[in-house]
Amino acid sequence: MGNVNACRILRDWFERDPDNHLYLHYCPSHSGIEENEAVDADVKHTARYTSWRDLPQYHGTFPTSHAFIKHAITDYATTLWQQEADANPSKYWGRYHLSHPAFRQFQHTGAFPLKCLGGRLTLISRFICCVTGHAPTGHYRDRFRYHHGEPTMCILHSGNWAYHTREHVLFRCDYYTRRYCHSSIESLLESLDPFYDIQHFLLDNPTAFSFEDAPSYT
Repeated sequence: MGNVNACRILRDWFERDPDNHLYLHYCPSHSGIEENEAVDADVKHTARYTSWRDLPQYHGTFPTSHAFIKHAITDYATTLWQQEADANPSKYWGRYHLSHPAFRQFQHTGAFPLKCLGGRLTLISRFICCVTGHAPTGHYRDRFRYHHGEPTMCILHSGNWAYHTREHVLFRCDYYTRRYCHSSIESLLESLDPFYDIQHFLLDNPTAFSFEDAPSYT
């Protein structure tokens, strides 16, 4: 559309005065400039060199642009990481990460959960904290903030004092409502879809796994 408008403007300009002329000159601005030649070479050979595996072996000067080299290195590192993760997924699950294909570390922030959780940042944050075991629970404080002497007991449970853990929040604390009947992490992970169980739990309990429900002295 822009080219059509430009042609109309030029036509009006030509018709306005017979002395109006347009001269086109070829300017080989990239000719002989090493960096630009490298970029041009990348563009011409993109179809051939789409991956780091396709890069030819050069001796001496490497006739490839800096941007392409960065892309090749990134692609190489990502490929190796993906292969290692696929070969042994448990290495990429933290000690307290929910070990289930629905919660693989490099997927739980991917498009699927983001879409299902509606793009709500607070909900997504609580979901990730629950899955990874990094929610502000008493257990987390014992693991990472032991020397700070922070409270670790649940203040919301109506019964006897209870140690504030992810399991306590998900299965035992009577402050929260639940649609599922699971009593442990194991039974949760054996369900048809633990992703939706946790999603519904977080939707029904908007403060679960947030700092608002973290243990306190009051």
